[in-house]
Amino acid sequence: MMGHWCRICGRDKANEKFSGKGHRDHICKECAKKPIEERDAIEQEEEIFGFMEQSNISSKNIARLNELKSSKNKRISEIALIVIEVAKVKPHKKRRLKILAEDHRELFAKVKESGLIYAHGC
Repeated sequence: MMGHWCRICGRDKANEKFSGKGHRDHICKECAKKPIEERDAIEQEEEIFGFMEQSNISSKNIARLNELKSSKNKRISEIALIVIEVAKVKPHKKRRLKILAEDHRELFAKVKESGLIYAHGC
């Protein structure tokens, strides 16, 4: 199928499932109907998970995480805080989970409970 990819639901859909603006923004008609807060939360959560996938959580990433930690969405602010803590302890990805598991058990538990451990790509 030669379609288009929706960045909100993450699915490939036929071109007809996208409006003109949605086509450009990679948002299908179905997801465009969702409240903007819900769409923003989905994108922000993916952004935070992306920071955990990177080889280094940079100072620019931390600045962005500080913006996200003041989000009205509780889930977004919680996982942003967890990633900030991880960045303080081990900003580089190599052996990050091992160090968290051995030396920072409480933080490792938070990473595991939040699902961020799956973003690590181990």
